[in-house]
Amino acid sequence: MTLFADDAATEPPSTAPSVPLARPAPSRTLAQSRAFGSSLTFLAFLAIFAGYSVWLGDRFLDPGARLLNLHQNVPVLLIALAAMITLVAGKFDLSVSSTASLTAYLAIGLRTEQGLPFWAVLVACLAVGVAVGLVNGFLVEYLSINAFIATLGSGGVILGISSVYSGGGPLIPSGPRAVPGWFDALGSFASRPPAAVVWAIAAVACAALVRLLGAVVPSRWDRTRSLAARTVAVAAAAALVVVGLDVPSWSGGVSWLTFLLLVVATAMWVLLELTAFGRGLKASGANPEAARLAGIHTRRHVLGAFVLGGVLAALAGVILAATQGSVAPDLAGAFLLPAFAAAFLSTVVFSAGAFTVWGTVIGGVFVVWVGQGLIVGGLPNTWTDIVNGAVLLIAVSLSTVVRIARR
Repeated sequence: MTLFADDAATEPPSTAPSVPLARPAPSRTLAQSRAFGSSLTFLAFLAIFAGYSVWLGDRFLDPGARLLNLHQNVPVLLIALAAMITLVAGKFDLSVSSTASLTAYLAIGLRTEQGLPFWAVLVACLAVGVAVGLVNGFLVEYLSINAFIATLGSGGVILGISSVYSGGGPLIPSGPRAVPGWFDALGSFASRPPAAVVWAIAAVACAALVRLLGAVVPSRWDRTRSLAARTVAVAAAAALVVVGLDVPSWSGGVSWLTFLLLVVATAMWVLLELTAFGRGLKASGANPEAARLAGIHTRRHVLGAFVLGGVLAALAGVILAATQGSVAPDLAGAFLLPAFAAAFLSTVVFSAGAFTVWGTVIGGVFVVWVGQGLIVGGLPNTWTDIVNGAVLLIAVSLSTVVRIARR
C-alpha cells in the first residue's frame, strides 16, 4: 500500500459534465425525475422542520432563536464554502479548520500580545490564508501529492503552529491592547444592519438562486426546468407557511455577521458562475485532461481554488474570534465535519451532483437547524457530532446516487 497513491482513489467526484460524448438523449421522463430528485432533499428538510413545528411549536419556530443559531454558525458556513471551492476543483482541503483556528489566535494574539494595529492584524490573518493556500496548491499540483494526504499533513502543521504560538493555552483580550469595540460589536447578535441593506442582498441571493435553476430565461425553459421551478415555488410556499409568514421578524433579526455571510456567498457565486475563472475551475474539476486540451491552465485554477479556500478559512477564524471573544486550542477543529456535510449537501440541493455556493449555504443552515431542533426537543449536546456525521453520510450517499443517475 502506498501513501501517495493516484488522486482518483481519494478525490471527490467530478462536479461538472465532462467532454460531451455521442450518446442517446435521456428520455423526458428520466430528465423530469432528475429535476425532481435535485429538489427532493430540500423538500425532505422542509418536512423535518414541519414535523419540528408540530412537535416543538414556538420553541422551534421562534425567529430570534433560529437566527441566533445562524449567527453563531457563520464561521462554520464560511469554512464550508472554503471546503466547497476546492471540491469544485476536484480536490479535498482538510486544513481549513486548522487555518481558522490559527487565524482566530492571531486575530487576538497579534493585538493583545504584540500590540499591532488592528488593520495590520486583519491583513496578517488574511495573508496567512493566502500562504496556506499557496503551500497546499504547490504540494498538490506541482509535487503531485495526493490532496487528502497533503492537506491532512499541512493541517496538522498549522494546528501545531497555533499551539506553539499560544503556548497551548487560551488567549483572552484585556487591558489597553484589547480588540477594538467595533470588532466586539461585530460578533454580537444584537449588532444588525439596516433592514433595507438586508433586503437588497437577499434580493441578489434570490436572483442568484433563480438563475441557478435556469428560470431567468423563460424562452429556453423545457419541461425539466419548468418542473424544477414549480418544485421550488411549492417549497418556498411551504417554508413561508412553516415560519408563519412572519417575514419581518426573520428579516429584522439578521445580524451583521449573517449579512457578511450573504455578501461573501454572493461574491463567490458571481466568481464561479459569471467569470472565466469559475468556468475554468469547473472544467478543471470535471475533466482535467479535457480542460488542458481546451487550453485551460488547470494548475493555476486549482492553485487559485486552494488560495481562495485558505482566505475564506482565515476569514472564518477572524469572525470566530469576534463571536467568542477569546480563543482556545483547536477552536475550529469541531467545524470540519459539519462544513463538509454542508458542502456535500450542496450536490443534492437544487443540483444534480455539482457543488454549488448557495447549495452549501442552504445545506449548512439545514444541518444547523436539524441539530438544534433535536437539542430543543431534549437531545443532549453530546449527540451533535453523531447528527453531523449521519448527515454527511446521507449527503455523500445521495450525491453518489445522483451521480450514477446522470450517467
